[in-house]
Amino acid sequence: MSAPSKRSGARTRLEHMVDTLRDEIVAGTRAVGDFLPSELALCEQFRLSKKTVRKGLEQLVNEGFIEKVPRIGARIVGSVHRETVLLRFAHYPKLVHEINLPDLIDDFHRLHPTIRVQAIPYSHQYDKERNYERLQTDKLDVVTINAHDFEYYADPDETSCLLEPLPPVDGIYPFLEGPFRRGDELYALPFVFTPVILCYNKEHFLENELPEPDSGWTWEDLRGTGRKLSNGVDRFGFYFHLPSGNRWPIFLLQNGVVFGKDGRDRYVLDDPKAKEALSLCRDLVRDPKLFPVFLSENDSDAHALFLNGNVSMILCTYDSLNDFRDAPFAYDIAPLPRFKEAKTLLGAIALAVNARSGNKAAAKLFVRHLVSYRNQMLIRLNTLSIPGLKRAAEWVGGPDKDNVANRPYRFHMYRDIIPTFRFASTLGLPTELLLRMGQSLKLYWSQLEELETILPKLEQSFAPPPEDG
Repeated sequence: MSAPSKRSGARTRLEHMVDTLRDEIVAGTRAVGDFLPSELALCEQFRLSKKTVRKGLEQLVNEGFIEKVPRIGARIVGSVHRETVLLRFAHYPKLVHEINLPDLIDDFHRLHPTIRVQAIPYSHQYDKERNYERLQTDKLDVVTINAHDFEYYADPDETSCLLEPLPPVDGIYPFLEGPFRRGDELYALPFVFTPVILCYNKEHFLENELPEPDSGWTWEDLRGTGRKLSNGVDRFGFYFHLPSGNRWPIFLLQNGVVFGKDGRDRYVLDDPKAKEALSLCRDLVRDPKLFPVFLSENDSDAHALFLNGNVSMILCTYDSLNDFRDAPFAYDIAPLPRFKEAKTLLGAIALAVNARSGNKAAAKLFVRHLVSYRNQMLIRLNTLSIPGLKRAAEWVGGPDKDNVANRPYRFHMYRDIIPTFRFASTLGLPTELLLRMGQSLKLYWSQLEELETILPKLEQSFAPPPEDG
């Protein structure tokens, strides 16, 4: 992706100035009748030219927030939020537990009593037209969105988007922004992120006098140790929810697989590297001395096996560590074992504003509240999720108090494995096709069909329809 131009940088700073002044007026920080700082002061504060500052002030005049008083300055004349504004916030249901979302919303209400947030548990659809319809008919103002879902809000080869462009926030990990950009525009602010890691029961390792996992492990190391941890009856060495779209693709990533297209614009899936990676995955999950025959419905089933002591090691994400806060045993985490390369899948949840919201100023204020240091620290101190703001995420001590008693000893390990993070888009397949591939591979995992027949059929099904004429 090309770096933003100097012109786009000035535009971003202009948006930041306008948004900041608007938010201060909306929040009551700057009262009706007060004057804004002089144009010169605004130039220095936001690193803009006088011409650009005047352009921003003119926008605020047009929006009805200020008026120009000749030879005196810009006076605040009103706020669109004299009456209580209702924001409709569609969020992933899991965030209630994983980041204590109701507490963050309550904090916003205390700071901004004229804005009320209605939290709506919400699942996105893998259909752009359907998402557009829901944004409008449900009158949503703010939505949580991950990298997969973003594909259904913004076309990959276009700049069109159903979401409002947002200025970046200083201090957010830069690697989190990529999936939420189109061109030079950022359409969602990264909020929390969660790489896939290995979680293990320390007591099982101690009982068997086995060394704990480390960053040098390969999948064969995991297999060998896992077999020693298994008794073949009610305890097995390793497990994960195989159909999960952020589990089995890890093996493809670690073998350097990138699906490309042939001369007929068709994806090439029948690839030797892909076959090698998928074969390793099947070898692990079909090993009766390592992996239990258990038909999980979701990742939570794998977590339950781990908490019950039925498995010693699982693949999980950082945010799922919140399920283990009351684990009746000592546990810890480690980087994923590697195949050819050390890589892991990264998930990120961002906050986006509906481009057609009637409450954009309040919506942007709420979004920036959630990614502020204050609230990112609340996530860091009270949960096992990783906030997107680096300063909060990497907090290790000070006047604030860590309120999680069962935080794993190696919690900050994620900082050391950042170079291994990859989004699923690295594989080169759109989310829809990757999910369809996972469905077809169920036959392979079950040994009902081989890759030599599955992959060519998938290639055919992924082919674009023939052109008319």
